[in-house]
Amino acid sequence: HHVKVPGTPTLLSKCPVDLFFVLDTSESVALRQLPGNFYIDQIKDFAKQFINQLKDMRHRCDRILTWNSGALHYSDDVILVRELSDMNTHREALKKDIDAISYIGKGTYTDCAIKRGLAELLIGGSHYHENKYIVVVTDGHPVTGYKEPCGGVQEAANEARQHGVKVFAVAISPDQEETRLSLIATDQAYRQNFTAADQARSTKTETIQSIIHMIVSVHYFFFFLKHFYQRKPHFSLTLLLFLFCFFLDKRDKGLLKLSLCLQGLQGEPGPKGDPGSYGPKGAKGELGKDGDLGRPGNYGTLGPQVSKSHKEESEPGLGSIIIIIAYLIINYIYGKIIIVIFFKSVDIDYESFVSLECKCASVDLAFIVDSSESIGATNFALAKDFIIAVVDRLIKDHQVKFALNESTVSVVQYSGSRAQEAVKLTKSLAEFKQSIRDLRWLAEATYTGEALEYALKNTIGEMRKENKVVLVLTDGRSDISRDKSPLNALCKKNIQVVGLGLTDNFGREPNDEQIGFMLCRSDPKPGVPIVLDNFAELLNDNVLQNVTGHICQAKKCPDYKCPITFSESTDILLMMDSSASVGQKSFETSKTFVQQLAERFLTAEKQRGATVKVGVAQYSRSARMEQALTTNLTELSSRIKESSFQNDGTDVLGAMEFAKRNLRGRGDASGGKKKLVLFSDGRSQGVTEAVLEKRVREMAEARIELFVISAGSQVSEANLRTLVSRGRQDDITNAQRHLFRVPDYPSLLRGIFHQTVSRRVSLP
Repeated sequence: HHVKVPGTPTLLSKCPVDLFFVLDTSESVALRQLPGNFYIDQIKDFAKQFINQLKDMRHRCDRILTWNSGALHYSDDVILVRELSDMNTHREALKKDIDAISYIGKGTYTDCAIKRGLAELLIGGSHYHENKYIVVVTDGHPVTGYKEPCGGVQEAANEARQHGVKVFAVAISPDQEETRLSLIATDQAYRQNFTAADQARSTKTETIQSIIHMIVSVHYFFFFLKHFYQRKPHFSLTLLLFLFCFFLDKRDKGLLKLSLCLQGLQGEPGPKGDPGSYGPKGAKGELGKDGDLGRPGNYGTLGPQVSKSHKEESEPGLGSIIIIIAYLIINYIYGKIIIVIFFKSVDIDYESFVSLECKCASVDLAFIVDSSESIGATNFALAKDFIIAVVDRLIKDHQVKFALNESTVSVVQYSGSRAQEAVKLTKSLAEFKQSIRDLRWLAEATYTGEALEYALKNTIGEMRKENKVVLVLTDGRSDISRDKSPLNALCKKNIQVVGLGLTDNFGREPNDEQIGFMLCRSDPKPGVPIVLDNFAELLNDNVLQNVTGHICQAKKCPDYKCPITFSESTDILLMMDSSASVGQKSFETSKTFVQQLAERFLTAEKQRGATVKVGVAQYSRSARMEQALTTNLTELSSRIKESSFQNDGTDVLGAMEFAKRNLRGRGDASGGKKKLVLFSDGRSQGVTEAVLEKRVREMAEARIELFVISAGSQVSEANLRTLVSRGRQDDITNAQRHLFRVPDYPSLLRGIFHQTVSRRVSLP
């Protein structure tokens, strides 16, 4: 029932989707069948057929889905075929560029290719983060994952997941390496049996149609939508209009279907949960306080699929009307709601939408690993694989972010007296993992008590978070006759200890008594014992789930008030665009938004000794200060209200120079931060890439942190990319954090966008 839309969609209905192709043209693909270009041509044909199907689609309530697409191909090098482009205007150009691909035919660096594709998606395309997809077409080689210079395919897939980007894994032919392809895919729903070069043309067509169908439709699932604490009548009206339109559709009565265009602000990715089955209905109780969401259960067995021709149409029932009436009553009385809406069918992660579940709290995690002679070289290698697997599971399944200012992780391996070695996460996660792989089996005696004291001094002692977890992996056979350090060294330290006791290399079971001493059972956080028969069990899925579950017992739940805190003194200059291209009405809208930001900054919590000053300026052909840096919100608000529209040209370079002059220093010994929030679409008179890059570097050298707010679709992507990259085009993470996109100026005032911007600016 999708139809092509010949005209331009209305502003409110436009819903862009970004889809990027990552095509494997390595030697293992080329040599699968002679001549060497056979499968390469198949891949190119698959991509072109796919692009032909990326057509505008009309959804209910006039929601119109449009497409941006681009591509790269790779071997041991990554070659950009074409950046993200609008398929309404650049479809043939993209197909022509794909046709011109000449395969490289060398090694296979799939991890680097995925990360480059992710970079293209994050910097270009639409502002809908949840509507970004990568289609990776590969044979899955190398099987062992050797020579992966960018951290490995699982790390690349995890990075995409953290940014909300979904990755489809498409095999070149049916006999591919399924394990590697599953690592690439966001989850099994994004892998299935997708094939790009099967001899049967129907298989290729089914793959294309299935992927597109997954993108434009949504499976039966519960979508929990929580209203703000205060009443918002316009929100009620919007929701009712959506429900009304869905109920009117006679082709699919009684079922709700939703495109990915429910526009909202992107939050941090939430944890993935599996819906459990319904329990028996209980007796009606008294109204209680809102509780935390419980841990989800496991999936039930899938039922048989029903063909479309045999579906029975369901009549809309009374329940639909009751939902609307109940919503109105509850919203009127309490001013906040939780609504459950059932949607129609394709596998989609909950985290693709608004996530209201509690997630794993930030954690300081430490591993203490027995590397003594009784463990054995093979078992020690399995222990190292286990550590890496736990870290990957925490990232993928619990959305834990490991970084110096986020969750931390460290490893201590030990054997005899003074035989300890520590590995800490200092720079990148990839380097940390490689350092773990490089650890050598010590093969000496077993001094577990001394190892615990060493860890307290060198790794655990540096932990600062409330959630501290230590995993001790040992056979429980410490030489306590010679090692006089106590086994309960971790007790009464506010640490959660998980003791993994394993049968040693000689078949001896772990010493339960020694493991019990380590677990601090009388502590407020008593330890958890996990006993396994052999080291190979460490990599079993249920063991990994059990361990990560214990690590993530502490939860962080959403805070809908979104408070912000400044840890040090900060000067913030808010600079509005007053150019003729913006227009008087949009300028007035930006004034209201700037007022919201100023209130958030000046009323935020501040740590002892910190002060926050906010100034407001505007620029057009020239820049002018409306209010110099101040702590007086009343005075600042008055000046914002009085500011007048310049209606002239656009000089971004002049605006940045003006900001640099006015953010020279605080005039005190605070040594605080300096931040500029600049409204810009990237377009400016007389600007070149080289000059703009130089000016951005000057801002960075002056220690001014630059944030850019871009409204509308008429933008200079190259200039926006330069503005937020600190002069380094490969600085993708910084660019993603410092660029805010909205479809138009009115969107600045929708929902909690001002909270999103102010929170990110407030971070150290």
